[in-house]
Amino acid sequence: MNKPERLRVRAAAAAITLLSGVVMMLAGYVGHTETWTTAGFITIPGGIPILAAFVLARRADSADGHPVARTGNHLARRVGAMAATLLSGGVMVLAGYAGSAWGWGLAAPLAIVGGLVVGVARGIRP
Repeated sequence: MNKPERLRVRAAAAAITLLSGVVMMLAGYVGHTETWTTAGFITIPGGIPILAAFVLARRADSADGHPVARTGNHLARRVGAMAATLLSGGVMVLAGYAGSAWGWGLAAPLAIVGGLVVGVARGIRP
């Protein structure tokens, strides 16, 4: 994979991550305005794209020559990355709820925090 292809794969991973965040915010909005059961069902398709984004980013990293090593702390890093990803999804749901309940001015900083958390999760992904 050449450099332009790697950049396209990384851009696709970033776009999919943003899409996942939007879906999670929608779930929070629906949770406040409708029912939390429906919101829970909305989070399922919101979680699948984030996993796809991780796969794309990992593919770009391995094409970059960064080996995907199975070191002794591999499991701990994967658990940490998944925990950070789940936390990010929760923050995004909270951002959607905050936008609906208290105004979108509070939702924007929460969405930024959610994005930063998923960025950290991407950084610790083995």
